[in-house]
Amino acid sequence: MELLFLFMILPFFIYWCVNEKKGAQLSIVFLLSIWVVFIYRYINDKIHFNADFRWIMIAIIFTGFIFLRKPVESLLSKGGYRAYIITAAVVSFLMILYRPGLETVLPGGIFLGMGSGYCLNKKYIGFKCEDVLQRKGIAKILTLFARFAIGMSVLIVIIFRVESIIQSVSQSQNIFLYGFLCYAIMSFWVFVAAPWIFIKLRLAGIYDGQNEQGNE
Repeated sequence: MELLFLFMILPFFIYWCVNEKKGAQLSIVFLLSIWVVFIYRYINDKIHFNADFRWIMIAIIFTGFIFLRKPVESLLSKGGYRAYIITAAVVSFLMILYRPGLETVLPGGIFLGMGSGYCLNKKYIGFKCEDVLQRKGIAKILTLFARFAIGMSVLIVIIFRVESIIQSVSQSQNIFLYGFLCYAIMSFWVFVAAPWIFIKLRLAGIYDGQNEQGNE
């Protein structure tokens, strides 16, 4: 949990305070990379890969993202939000097929919450990260700082609560399911609940039209 939390601070900050689409894209790359590291750690105990193998896999993920991002977006856009949510669910499921430890379920749960949350945000909330309600200078900086402070404060509380729940069900046969759902809820806060709070607190604006929402 601690490793993932530290790695995800940057994409979360970008999602809340710089550009929501780039933040979500960076989150995907980070999650897939962390998932590779977790899986590598377990498989390596049996197969003993070369130490550089995991970095090769991470490099492949970053390279693939650079070249495949636009074609995949173009394909999914034809199916609308439903296609994005289904894709997020399928990828999340594939990520948790091999689950030798609870931490390998973590990226999959976060991926599902992120994918569904991002789509719900775009369809129903319209959080526009770059809109600071015409504030400039120190007012703009304080607005962005308030977003990040609120978002991270609640996220930290959720993380501690999730860890408490996981520990309480550590002997349950359904611990992977509980962990998966808790992690999905955690990222749901980041990608849809927090943006909704920002808008309600007058810390962010929204896209004016449905067609505008996909063009940020």
